[in-house]
Amino acid sequence: MSDNINYIGYSQGGGTFLMMNSERPEYHYKIGVGILLAPATRLTYTRSQLFRFLLDYYKANLPYLYQIGIYEAPPQGGIVQEIAAFLCKNYVIADTICRYFLSLIDSFHPGSVETETIRVFIGHFPAGTSVKNMAWYGQTLNVDMFQKFDYGPSRNLEMYGTAQPPPFNLSAVTVPVVVIHGRNDFLTSPADVDWVTSHLPNVLEDYYIVDPLWNHFDVTYSQFTARYVLPKIKEYLEKFSQDGDM
Repeated sequence: MSDNINYIGYSQGGGTFLMMNSERPEYHYKIGVGILLAPATRLTYTRSQLFRFLLDYYKANLPYLYQIGIYEAPPQGGIVQEIAAFLCKNYVIADTICRYFLSLIDSFHPGSVETETIRVFIGHFPAGTSVKNMAWYGQTLNVDMFQKFDYGPSRNLEMYGTAQPPPFNLSAVTVPVVVIHGRNDFLTSPADVDWVTSHLPNVLEDYYIVDPLWNHFDVTYSQFTARYVLPKIKEYLEKFSQDGDM
């Protein structure tokens, strides 16, 4: 067995992988292959209007949220999440209202996510993150690069030595990378994923899912993930495992 690890990252998990490898090149020698599923880096061309609204909100209101002691987005276990989880356990509501809600965030893909899946995962969705993380993604809506957090000119000078936040050096990510994504992804749009892929020096494959309606949520929740995504992952895990074991 190789001493290297093989990494699989979905959405932000793909973006943070690229951050780490651009900032800490010593990790390159510890990784066999990075398999990035719909990686979230810059979100310049995000097509979800609801998602854009939320990101803009956190970007504009970050200082005020800090002042009133709100650091998590959204707070886990809140009343809204509990009500949604309760309502979406009902099959009819899950198949109509809850499914419609998901289509407001990502694109609509009829028949891909089973109603039973929606009934379960709405109780854990969204999983939560920091308000600063949401604000950072909000900043990426208006730039054409994958850059560090913008604190404003004065603080940027203290943090980075420049008035503007520096971009992550994607050319330094020499780890072999496989990118898997869909053409109907409204969160990490094809334009943004293609952009980041074009700036990576060691892309083994830029793989578009053959289903033209494949979106962001499909990667983990679709009933067809085993057909469209897992074989490609298996192919590269076997290729980068010396004895072929998974």
